[in-house]
Amino acid sequence: MENIQQQLIDLLESRRKEGLFRQLSVLDGRTDFCSNDYLGLAGDPVLAASIARDFEALPAEARKNGATGSRLISGHSSLIEQFEKECAAFHGSETALLFSSGYDANIGLISSLPQEGEVIFCDKLLHASLIDGLRLSKAERRIFKHNNLDDLVHLLDQYPAETRKWIVVESVYSMDGDVAPLPELVALKNKYQAELIVDEAHSGGVYGPEGQGLVSELGLCEDVFARVITFGKAWGNAGAVVLGSLALKEYLVNFARPFIYSTAPTPAHVSALLSTLHYLPSQNEARQKLQENIAFFRANCHSDAWGDSQTAIQTFFVTGNEAVRAKAASANEFAIKPIVFPTVAKGKERIRITLSANHTSEQLLSLIQALE
Repeated sequence: MENIQQQLIDLLESRRKEGLFRQLSVLDGRTDFCSNDYLGLAGDPVLAASIARDFEALPAEARKNGATGSRLISGHSSLIEQFEKECAAFHGSETALLFSSGYDANIGLISSLPQEGEVIFCDKLLHASLIDGLRLSKAERRIFKHNNLDDLVHLLDQYPAETRKWIVVESVYSMDGDVAPLPELVALKNKYQAELIVDEAHSGGVYGPEGQGLVSELGLCEDVFARVITFGKAWGNAGAVVLGSLALKEYLVNFARPFIYSTAPTPAHVSALLSTLHYLPSQNEARQKLQENIAFFRANCHSDAWGDSQTAIQTFFVTGNEAVRAKAASANEFAIKPIVFPTVAKGKERIRITLSANHTSEQLLSLIQALE
């Protein structure tokens, strides 16, 4: 039998030859065009001071270094209850359930909610966390072409009215930066008596009157069965909540394995999320600046290689894994990342760029010029 260490080395070498080898890297002070820090909150000094002040103001017994266990054992607290209550109210939801990451939230929600005999209709370009949740689900999975309502209708028509149906989409898609047709999806879910689940990872904090997300901005909160808001992007932190009814929250507490078997977020983490929640409504200027940067960036892109996204996620297409890696390396004064096959479809390799409210017009122009 082959030595296990050699087997690992061989598998890694195979990945290198295929141009798929992943490595960790530090930004090293380069202009950041690859993180999801859309509003610049991750490094906001005013928010940082508020986080520190709010944590110190907690009672001594609440300022533990660790959570000490899962939420169902010893990790639950009045601080978490306060955050979930305020977060739910902010997003116009009956309840919120806090998870340690967006990945955990999506896995827990999608794997446990749809049941055997039910059908999940999912957009082809869903994030890996949703896909992994779908793989664990007992429900049947049907994939419709990206943002293609005709294809979705074609699939929906194949099932009788009594079959429970779930439609799963993202409000803003992470690779192409395009937006789901949410009002039309709501109309379809009503027509076919389906339930709609929306991952708001890339719209939470950015859209809505105070950053509540695209579903809120469009006035569709009552039409969506569950929303996932993640805190590792525009919030500048980490973690996520599932928004929905009290019955959904209690169901997930009982059946969502990532929630049941994960150590709870630490008190410092929850306190920081609460501070950010209080800070987010005041960031309308940052949200407006982000939209101005998106418009400026789009107005100055002239190459046909650019995608047509109107959001903070922009794409520069370069066909082939090696070619896109080389292109990204040629602009190494910027922190940008090539996205290669099989993460994206063959022939759709691209440099994925994320814009921030902190970017200057000079930085935006420099990046465009470097790639074009």
